[in-house]
Amino acid sequence: MRGAVALLVLLFCLSGAWTQEESGRVRESDITQQGHSAGRESRGSEATEVTGERATTQPDIWDEMKGLRDMVMEQREKLRTMEGRVTACEGEVETQKNTVMDLRIQLMVTKAKVAELEKDNAALEARLSASERELTTTRNDVEELKRQSTDRPKVAFSAAGLNDKGPIGPFNTDANLVYTRVITNIGKAYSPITGAFTAPVRGVYYIRFTAAQHGLGYMGISMLKNGQATMSNYHYNSHGYWIHLSNGVILELEEGDVVYMRLPASFRLYDNSYNQNIFSGFLLFTV
Repeated sequence: MRGAVALLVLLFCLSGAWTQEESGRVRESDITQQGHSAGRESRGSEATEVTGERATTQPDIWDEMKGLRDMVMEQREKLRTMEGRVTACEGEVETQKNTVMDLRIQLMVTKAKVAELEKDNAALEARLSASERELTTTRNDVEELKRQSTDRPKVAFSAAGLNDKGPIGPFNTDANLVYTRVITNIGKAYSPITGAFTAPVRGVYYIRFTAAQHGLGYMGISMLKNGQATMSNYHYNSHGYWIHLSNGVILELEEGDVVYMRLPASFRLYDNSYNQNIFSGFLLFTV
């Protein structure tokens, strides 16, 4: 654009110079013609030649001037066109600047969101790691419980059937009770021959019983551990119908300890085939 402007300025200067030169030549010709009117007659043929030459040169200069003016106009039009294009380019550049600014703002917002998401992700990863650790601990605990459950002795028994024939007692002395009908005997720790439960391992056990009596009189029953009474229960049947006694106790037993039931002297029970007299127990846990 600067080159075009310089070219236009140069053309204007040249056109001015050529115009002044032409004007000077015309004035000089007029003065010469007025001062030497007499000489013209004597030099008629020479003046005729000079005038013909100038008449031939003057149209050439005007044609050049016209061409230069046309060129100037063309350059002006091109200049206007270039100015319009430059203005359009400047507007587009401004638009692009605004677009770039918007993109930068969006990038900043996106970076902030990414940072926030990374923070949330880190928190989730921490929670996930904690959950995985808890899950691993829980799995280990479950495996340990399974192992303990597998390794721990399984002990449980339940037996009934004293005589299935009716009254038992009263006797003059204490009598051990033998429950001959085995209902459950996991671990084979109960003997239907002696009526005693022998602890197979050291641990804590739950032992219970149910006793029945029918008819007027006193009923009673005792639980013994290694020959020592752990508990005794008594009741007087005043109406002669069925009555039942039930009780239980948690015992810490050493391996080989013996637990059994006894009918005290002068007391009675009543039995039949409906399992109304039961002796039961099971291992809670080893110690």
